[in-house]
Amino acid sequence: MLQLHGKVIQLNGSLLGLEAYDAFLVSVVDPEGPYAYLQSLQEEKIGFLVVTPFLFYSEYTFELDEKNKLLLDLKSKEEVLVLNTVTIREPFTQSTVNLLAPIVVNLRNGQARQIVLPPKTQYGTTEPLFRDAAEESGE
Repeated sequence: MLQLHGKVIQLNGSLLGLEAYDAFLVSVVDPEGPYAYLQSLQEEKIGFLVVTPFLFYSEYTFELDEKNKLLLDLKSKEEVLVLNTVTIREPFTQSTVNLLAPIVVNLRNGQARQIVLPPKTQYGTTEPLFRDAAEESGE
């Protein structure tokens, strides 16, 4: 994700609930960490924390359909970066991640799309970011 720091990604109206906002600046929170902040270039009040999910969900997988591959102009797997939005809660260990609607980024051209996985997927919109903490709290 570090290669996107300071760059703009184009979501082209695909961000659910924020279809009017296309351009987002990527700011990596910590070069060694999995977090980044996406800031709208069109509205300063719109921004959110995203995470590369595989550190938290190593088994996380999905198929990207041909339509989205074409829209993103993806040529290889190496061009793909997957981000998921985080809902920050107090304490932070209770934060959740949206695994149902990942943001797929083409690292080569900066094009991105939020996609919604099929209904039969096992992932939801409020999965615990830290599964161990959720189990300890009984959630």
